[in-house]
Amino acid sequence: MSDYLVCTFSSQVCRVAYELMQTMYPDAADLFRSLDDIYYYGGQSAHNRVAVLPHESQDARDMNLEVGDLVGVAGNHWDGFSKGKNLRTNRIGLYPSFKVVEKVEAVEFPTYPEVPLKNPAS
Repeated sequence: MSDYLVCTFSSQVCRVAYELMQTMYPDAADLFRSLDDIYYYGGQSAHNRVAVLPHESQDARDMNLEVGDLVGVAGNHWDGFSKGKNLRTNRIGLYPSFKVVEKVEAVEFPTYPEVPLKNPAS
């Protein structure tokens, strides 16, 4: 095993190695660097980001962003820009990667109050 992983997330082997790291660390999110792609797995839910800064298109390849726009991620170009689809305008194009943040999907989780808790120290 490794304490830090550098590989290409386009490779299934790399993604499996990252998943195995999760068994060693509760959160290995800062313990890797992909050389080509963001983490994903086949059949996953949509990977969306939210615009936190506006962006005005500079050429035909870019797309406009307004604060709060939801962007479906198509890939990171690793040159400061990512490709995606603005779900408000349905436009596909490039945008500055730093102008968006991950959209975290939080859901209610059952607490199972009927299950007694055991104190691990006792």
